[in-house]
Formats: sequence, C-alpha cells, structure tokens
Amino acid sequence: MEDVIKQIVDAEKQAEARIEKAKEDAREIVLKAREEARLLEREIIGGAEARAEALVEKARAEGEEEAKKVLEEGNAEIEELKVKATNNFERAISAGIALVRGS
Repeated sequence: MEDVIKQIVDAEKQAEARIEKAKEDAREIVLKAREEARLLEREIIGGAEARAEALVEKARAEGEEEAKKVLEEGNAEIEELKVKATNNFERAISAGIALVRGS
C-alpha cells in the first residue's frame, strides 16, 4: 500500500512539474510572439515611412518641375509682351512723326 501511495505522490509531483513546465513554455511562447509582433510592427512602420518619404520626394520634384514650367511660360509671355510693346511704341512714334511732318 505504501508503494501505491508513493507512486501516486510521485505521479502527482510529475504532473505538477509538467504543468509548471507547460506554463513556463506558454509564457515563453507569448513573450516570443510579442517580440516578433513588435519587430514586425517596426518593419511595417519603417517600410511605410520609407514609402511616404519617397512619395513626398516625388511630389516635391513634380512640384518643382511644374513651377519651372510655369515660370518659363511666364517669362516667354513677358518676352512676347515686351516685343509687342516695343512694336506698338515704334508704330506710335512713327505715327507721331508722320503727324508732325504732315502738319
């Protein structure tokens, strides 16, 4: 009978040890999963930030290019207006001289 009780006690100790081991394994699994989740989160955030920076840089470059085009078009229009103004001024001078000579 003592052997049976001893076997039962040993079996209970082994069961408790297995339970504790399972609990410890579960804690380690949870900690590892949390760390992997943090690493994945950092990786995702880093990738998103890199993509966002690339998009901002692309938009900045496109904006600069568009501003350059607008400036070039504006300068061309100013040059056209200068030529027209000069021509109009010359015609006005010619017309004025013609009037003065004709008088």
